[in-house]
Amino acid sequence: MSRADHREKLVSVFDKASEGYDLPALRFFADSASLLIGDMRLQGRESLLDAATGTGHVAIAAANALPEGRIVGIDISDGMLNRARTKAHKLGLGNISFERCDLEDTGFPDNAFDIASCAFGIFFLPDMQSGLRHILRVVKPGGRIYLTSFRSGLMEPMRGMLLARLKELGVEPPEFASRLDTPEKLAGLLSSVGCRNVGVRSRQIGYHIKDAREWLGILTNTAFGGPLNRLPEDDRERIIEEHLKEVDGLRKKDGIRLNIEVLFAHAEKSVVCPSSS
Repeated sequence: MSRADHREKLVSVFDKASEGYDLPALRFFADSASLLIGDMRLQGRESLLDAATGTGHVAIAAANALPEGRIVGIDISDGMLNRARTKAHKLGLGNISFERCDLEDTGFPDNAFDIASCAFGIFFLPDMQSGLRHILRVVKPGGRIYLTSFRSGLMEPMRGMLLARLKELGVEPPEFASRLDTPEKLAGLLSSVGCRNVGVRSRQIGYHIKDAREWLGILTNTAFGGPLNRLPEDDRERIIEEHLKEVDGLRKKDGIRLNIEVLFAHAEKSVVCPSSS
């Protein structure tokens, strides 16, 4: 698949997912964003670029911590950006702007930001090193970059149950998250592009969802359920019905446990960083 085709596929997936991206069952996005901003220990005047901002979880979480700073969230999905702008407007946040652009072609000058972040986004890129270099290009020398990714075991056993059913139909969904699902992989990526003082911390931020219907909301409103949309309608309806029955069998008194262990990585841009070209 060409880079352009890959990009358009991602745009389609996230445009479709945007309406449900802020569902309560998907609150791990907001929870992890708050933790990430806490890790940054902002002074209040920094400039922050949030790459692959989605519906603006990290950017919005940063707003109160940067009363004299500025935040720019970028994404390739108009659906995501429209929701992000609506949320920021309702909250009266004047220090945030959202722009549609590819993180490999932002149009920002070199060294334009003090800090950059990319939450659950780098692993979607065909060339993760290239994408990370492009983000680092707009960070000042000595500035910081923060990434989040999912640790292995994400949303198991439900996710594994679904993948097994898809494989029965010959569908091999891309495992984006597995590209950066250990501290070693994430630290290695940051080091490979010349970052220094690399650190990775793992946090379990899982919770209980009510039932299998909430699980379906998670699948249909994230990239993890993308393969379902590519199935013929009859197969899709059958797979969903059978899968929800087995997932509902996992429900206990508190509901269904959603395992979400998140890797939080931080690093500094070297004074001399490898070229983004």
